[in-house]
Amino acid sequence: MTTHVTQCSSTTLSHSLSDDDEMGGAQGVELRLVTTEEDETEAGPISDVTALVLRHRHGYRRAGVLLCACGVIVFTAAFLLAYGVLSGRYHCSQSGDQEEEQQRGGATSPAGGGPGLYLGELRVMMRKLLQDEDIHNTVSRVSRAPHPPGSSEGTALASEILRRFRQLQMDHTWTESLYATLQFPDRAQRSSLRLVDSAGGILEQISLNLSDFCPYSATGTTTGGVVYANYGRPADFNWLKSAGVSVAGCVVVMRVGGGVSFAEKVWLAERNGAGGVLIYPDPADLPQDPRRLGLNTHTAVSEHVHLGSGDPFTPGFPSFNHTQFPPIQSSGLPFIPALPITATVAAQLLSQLSGASCPPSWRGRLPYVRCVVGPDLSAGRRVQLSVHNKMAPILLNNIFSSLEGRVEPG
Repeated sequence: MTTHVTQCSSTTLSHSLSDDDEMGGAQGVELRLVTTEEDETEAGPISDVTALVLRHRHGYRRAGVLLCACGVIVFTAAFLLAYGVLSGRYHCSQSGDQEEEQQRGGATSPAGGGPGLYLGELRVMMRKLLQDEDIHNTVSRVSRAPHPPGSSEGTALASEILRRFRQLQMDHTWTESLYATLQFPDRAQRSSLRLVDSAGGILEQISLNLSDFCPYSATGTTTGGVVYANYGRPADFNWLKSAGVSVAGCVVVMRVGGGVSFAEKVWLAERNGAGGVLIYPDPADLPQDPRRLGLNTHTAVSEHVHLGSGDPFTPGFPSFNHTQFPPIQSSGLPFIPALPITATVAAQLLSQLSGASCPPSWRGRLPYVRCVVGPDLSAGRRVQLSVHNKMAPILLNNIFSSLEGRVEPG
């Protein structure tokens, strides 16, 4: 009888016993080493992995050294950058007459540049140099004469400001010129405001300042009654509706202010069916006492009536020089005429109104005016409003100047 025992170590032990041995005879033991096919196949991959690890161990060391070197370089660069930012200073250069600066109490810097200034020192210097007298002189110089867009006065003022910026030695000073479509009063046909009878005959010509106009107003003529609508806010028009006063086909008179722009006033009046709009400054909102600083009673306040921003004839695009766009215009342009008037003209119209009394909060300070909302005028009169403006491409000069910052604000 022969028995074979196989161990996990791929060693085969053969133990032979004869029949006689079972009876107590001598025993024989035979040991043989046998290598199986499974062991031969499993030894290959293990050896390959070991060789691969040994082969690339030197490459891993090199990658580790390079990674450490990159970390040191990045840390050094970040440290130097932080040091440069934290230790930076504002370098300010001053120009002009040193004697004038000394009279103002300002410190002069050497011609070669001199030491820089920290932000706190710069603030102290600006408080010393920026006096109320300087601001008043600058405003007076800029507003000494009218300078409408495209005029020779406006071009001269732009050149003066550009020259002044360059004298201040700003870091960057430049100009940009572009054409925009603007609206101006038509010199051939003036805007007018008249009182007419029921047949349309002119009864009275109301004097207007020919330079007063609302840019981007619709042109044309409208005739109708007069309705006083306070500031022209949505709540004001809602009150008129609740009081049974219709503004359809009428000329609506509104006050400047109330948190509503001219464009919003005209848009709301048009939405409620008005035929035209007149806007005036009330003494209750803008002081007009001749004995004090304030607005003159014969002065109107103008503002554009485009319900939007930018050039309304290039909606959604900047006004590039002579760039051709599709023939479209902004939807924010009004379809009814609008005109600014003075407090004197407003008092002349509102003093002839009849109708329901207005709320107490609507009362202004126009002299000899009883607060009623209209729409009827005395003796069956009506108002005829004519607005004549024209469009023209105008060259605009924009002036820019800047100072470079040295320290990032904290």
